Amino acid sequence: MKFNKIKISALLLIGAVCITSCTDNFEELNRDPKNPTRTTLPATFNGILSSLPLAYNEMSVIHFGRYYFQSQQLGNARLTYSITSGVDDIWNNYYLALKDIRQMETFIASGETGQLKSDNIKALTNILLAYKTLRMTDYVGDMPFFDAGKGSQGSEFFKAKYDKQEEIYKYCIDLLKQASVDIVDSEEQYSLKNGDTFYQGDVMAWKKFANSLALRYAMQAATADASYNAVIGEILNDQGKYPLMSQGESATLFAGPVMDSHPWSYRENNNSCLGTAMWRAMSDNDNTDGSGIFDPRCYVFFEPNVNGEWKAYPQNPDNNTPIQDRGAYLTASYPNGRGEGQTEQDWANKGEGCRFSPVNFYLATNYDYIPEILMTAAEVHFLKAEAYNRGIGVTKNATTAKNEYETGIRSSITFWYDKIVTPCAKWYLHKPVLQTGQLDAYLAKEAYSSDEQTALKQIYKQMWIDAFRQPWVGFNLYRRTLETPRDETSPYNPADYQFYQMPVSESEKLYNYENYMAATQDRDETGIKLFWHK
Repeated sequence: MKFNKIKISALLLIGAVCITSCTDNFEELNRDPKNPTRTTLPATFNGILSSLPLAYNEMSVIHFGRYYFQSQQLGNARLTYSITSGVDDIWNNYYLALKDIRQMETFIASGETGQLKSDNIKALTNILLAYKTLRMTDYVGDMPFFDAGKGSQGSEFFKAKYDKQEEIYKYCIDLLKQASVDIVDSEEQYSLKNGDTFYQGDVMAWKKFANSLALRYAMQAATADASYNAVIGEILNDQGKYPLMSQGESATLFAGPVMDSHPWSYRENNNSCLGTAMWRAMSDNDNTDGSGIFDPRCYVFFEPNVNGEWKAYPQNPDNNTPIQDRGAYLTASYPNGRGEGQTEQDWANKGEGCRFSPVNFYLATNYDYIPEILMTAAEVHFLKAEAYNRGIGVTKNATTAKNEYETGIRSSITFWYDKIVTPCAKWYLHKPVLQTGQLDAYLAKEAYSSDEQTALKQIYKQMWIDAFRQPWVGFNLYRRTLETPRDETSPYNPADYQFYQMPVSESEKLYNYENYMAATQDRDETGIKLFWHK
């Protein structure tokens, strides 16, 4: 387990105190003309981008231990460590990045861009603020936000009050929409140059990312607040003003060799595997030779067991369910985490206890070619299909819903093959290939139903499958709809699925105790629904 060296609330509080009381004449006394201590605007922005990859225990503890189990996107997903380490990760990651975002706001307000206009850099900063904040508030609900990260601005900000998630949602969605409008393609605008390692200055890509995020979270909020229907309608009815990501435009991030949290987390959760909920969404039968598989993504997500068989782990195992023990499969083949020296024997290097189909070796271990997924274009198409199916913000239109549904499927399958499998140079053994006609056959198999409710469930199913590497998306979709694929066969226990949000970090309780108590009364938040949960 990766342990954090410092608690975020302590860091922010101590850092804020030091900034205001411990730095008199520090710059003058310690100035090195060759190594200035003052950071730059591009470096600070790139620092925010570096916080986007998932943290180690965020994946290992929260995603595997909570979200995959609740969403049923994996089988044999269990919490094997204390939840504290995962909670620390998300609080640390968010509030350290928020400190950088506040620094960006200070740079912009102080005229750091000189004679060049700052509209674009302000908009891009706000997009990242909204993205990270909406992700965070979906983890924890109410949280310090509006006054948080401002310790350098005065002692009154050392301990920030908690803000309601509903208010945070409205603010962030408005930020995203306004950012899209504010971004312009002009040489008069300040350019980040190498500081934009995400979209490399592509202003249209940033616009589409912002609006796609706004659509995602407006659809979530609309579950509980009908006023968001207008937001959805505003976006969908004016694609000129609010362009969205479309097929081939998924938001992904390559973070280089430092982004090894994926293989580490899969190694820590070595025995997670194909579950019966996902298997039934991808195969017509339980034939162990895989002859019932009709979803091409199955070969990307999973692989056969030690005996070459396709077998799904019961989503609700009983005492007679055999153990799943993948052995040293993930570690023996990648001794240094990067895959050098891989041999044909690796495919068979599974423990004798690997009785069920594990997550595909390459998808689990590679981080040179497989990116961090922030949002897929397929999800955007499925959200549009949902809106037109239900008449959320737009007039119901079965034809448009069907077209978006089919485009979403094409986008998802081609994404997993063209953007994940094919470019991965180290995926050279048993590499799946999308065969001619396979995609059309799948569309025929999963043809959009003429029954409105059945069709809606089809949309949710596809969004749930596409989000396999984004369990927070699958978890959130389940929580807002209760209509994602489920295996509730005996001994299914509904009490096991009453998890809704992460608890507050222990350091936050310690250093921001009064505000924490005022917001939570020290109750167990994990069993309390967020405002948009069903």
